[in-house]
Amino acid sequence: MELKIIEKKENTLLGRTEVLGSLSFEGATPSNLQLVESLAKEFKTDASRVVMKHINTKFSLQKADFTGFVYDDASSKSKAERLTKHIKKKMEEARKKAEEERKAKEEEKAAEEAKKAEEAAKAAAEKAAAEEKKEETHHAEESAEGEKKGETPSEEEDKE
Repeated sequence: MELKIIEKKENTLLGRTEVLGSLSFEGATPSNLQLVESLAKEFKTDASRVVMKHINTKFSLQKADFTGFVYDDASSKSKAERLTKHIKKKMEEARKKAEEERKAKEEEKAAEEAKKAEEAAKAAAEKAAAEEKKEETHHAEESAEGEKKGETPSEEEDKE
């Protein structure tokens, strides 16, 4: 796609540059998004500041004329441009998607914390079981020593 700017008019009142141009392409007519990206590269600005108004193709030729606006900043764009239904719908979808991603991250984080808590509880239970086993072996050893001396386990506990 070859982009050629025919006229560039500064509109300081609205904070934008109005661009008229032509383009030659191969295959299907470029979409608004493709043309916006090309114009943003041409003007060395962010694609969100570029608005494409018209793309008029010439019959049976691989050429088109276009009209677009390149805004100086986002605030001047929001003041001058009207939000259409499809733009509002896209913004709503993007907001919902971002909210779903945020919820998914929160759920993932909660699941991870629950897993850590479960592992900590399991480790504590294993530690308690190991200490209990040590005490049992210690009592078994003491009772075995007591039997060797001729004392019963109850007499041994009385001494302590």
